[in-house]
Amino acid sequence: MQERDKAKRIVDELLTYFFSNDIKEIRIGVDFTSEGFTIDMQGKTEEEPENVLHLLELLNTPRDLSIESYYDELLGITHHEEEDYHLLGLMIDEAEISFDAPIFEIKVFRKR
Repeated sequence: MQERDKAKRIVDELLTYFFSNDIKEIRIGVDFTSEGFTIDMQGKTEEEPENVLHLLELLNTPRDLSIESYYDELLGITHHEEEDYHLLGLMIDEAEISFDAPIFEIKVFRKR
C-alpha cells in the first residue's frame, strides 16, 4: 500500500475519533517528507475527551511491520471499537496529544 493510502486510512480513523468525541472545527494537515509523513489534526472542544490518555497509549503501541497487511484490511471496517485504535498504533511510529482549551490536537508520525 502506498504511503498516501496509509495516510488516508490514518486520517479516517483519527477523524472518526474526533467525530465520536464531538470535536468541531476540525483542521487536518498532512506533510510527506523523505523520512515519512506527519499528520496534524486539530479541533475545538470544551472538555478534553475522557479516554485521551488511554488513546495516547494505544496510538504509541510499537509499530509491527509483520502484520501490516492484516491491520490495513481491518481498519477498513465501519464500526469502531477501542481495539481499532490499537491497530492504528501498529501503523504509526509516534503520537502526541495535547489539549489547551478549547484546542484539542493529535499529531502522528509514520516512518517510511
